[in-house]
Amino acid sequence: MADTSITGVARAADADETTSAAPRTTLRATLRTPAVLAAATTVVYTVFALRRHFLFRTYAYDLGIFGQGVRSYAAGHLPTSTIRSDSAPSGPWGHGFPLLGDHFSPIVGVLGPLYRLWPHIELLLIAQSVLVGCSVFIVARRAAPHWWLAVAYAMSWGLQGLVNFDFHEVAFAVPLIALALDAYLAQRWVACAWWAASLLLVKEDAGLTLAVFGLLLWRHDRRIGGVLCVAGPVATALLVLVVIPHFNPQHVYPYLQSTGRQASAGSALSQPWLIPVHLVWPATKLKTLAMLLIPTALLALRSPLILVGVPTLLMRFTSADHMYWGTDYHYSAILMPIVFFALIDALARSDTLARSDTLRWRPDLRPTRWIPARWVPAVVTVVTIGLVPLSPLRSVFDPGFWHDGPRTASARQAVALVPAGAHVAASNALAPHLTDTAQVYLATDTVFAHAQVDWVVLDTDADDWLSHSATIIGQAQSAGFRQVFNASGYVVLRR
Repeated sequence: MADTSITGVARAADADETTSAAPRTTLRATLRTPAVLAAATTVVYTVFALRRHFLFRTYAYDLGIFGQGVRSYAAGHLPTSTIRSDSAPSGPWGHGFPLLGDHFSPIVGVLGPLYRLWPHIELLLIAQSVLVGCSVFIVARRAAPHWWLAVAYAMSWGLQGLVNFDFHEVAFAVPLIALALDAYLAQRWVACAWWAASLLLVKEDAGLTLAVFGLLLWRHDRRIGGVLCVAGPVATALLVLVVIPHFNPQHVYPYLQSTGRQASAGSALSQPWLIPVHLVWPATKLKTLAMLLIPTALLALRSPLILVGVPTLLMRFTSADHMYWGTDYHYSAILMPIVFFALIDALARSDTLARSDTLRWRPDLRPTRWIPARWVPAVVTVVTIGLVPLSPLRSVFDPGFWHDGPRTASARQAVALVPAGAHVAASNALAPHLTDTAQVYLATDTVFAHAQVDWVVLDTDADDWLSHSATIIGQAQSAGFRQVFNASGYVVLRR
């Protein structure tokens, strides 16, 4: 006889609640470790980035430029930068260079409302660390139970390079491409397509990466794959040939030009027969490939997902600008989720293959004959940690990183003298500390010919090819400026 008593009903209800609570408990346990790793990564990189900023190791190029762009968005305008004007052949110096005429990165505008609430350039550095942390959560969730892979990803040299060099729009691409790859491994083809398509809001060349996603999806859903294969290149062509020239003061896409750093695409296309040579030489490019693949024990090459990184590497290695070739700066950040998701996929394929009967008659397919698959996460993590002495995070082990020296104190005094609303020409490392409240121009040898400024803030120990402090001081004094501060190499002049 069924127990119809109140006690029996209560016991049944408790049993049902226990049964339904089990999946929730399992879900919380599954998400707990990724959340902890993501939070830890965000905190570490936020502290690291802010400390670098407080030590005046961030620059007008690029934190100052993006800071001015986000400030424009916060004011309800399209992004402009008076700092970016200094390298523009011609343009509206007074109102700033339209940044959508340089690169198409409207996704940066999502920071505008946040900046309106908290108008500090440090917001960009914090946001970048949060975006990296989000990508760690995505990787860790997919890598479970191999949590060490997520640790290795969080410490990977490409992400360190991103956080170490100011702020860049590619920070948004890191979690977006992780979401696209995660959806692909989960066989959610529509979600994968949408996440991949969102990369077009990050930068104009993302259409080529979108086309590779299309090729991958073609194997599973020809309609979706075909749309991406066509839409990606078409979108990039429209952005490069129509949208960006519309905003550019010269009505061109500057990176198809044939001079200086703008020689990127033109140099390779003018001699296409040399492209294979450009892909492997100079040897810096081989070093970059080695740094990408060796930490994964080359297993990432066993996954088709590694193809997603090919457009980025092709564009970098065929460029005439040597800055794109190596492991410095932020250019490899987008490759980190690609490489690690390829590794995760390769390990999953290895596990599936090892459990099948295939190996009984095809031992040549054994995926990791020279290194047991169960050791791979530990090996990858050990290699990643071993690279830390060669990576930007090594700075945190330098006691000087945590102490202000005389020059840092003098720099803070110098920028504190500039009042809100001032028009100021500032040196590269000083400009980001002034963009929140002042109209900032980069202090170059030609700044007085293009801009009306009332203040000049210089680091006389940091001259470069654009800025010679002796020349600028001479021009300022001739224009009626007088010196109001001079300490530890920092000079402030006002009209």
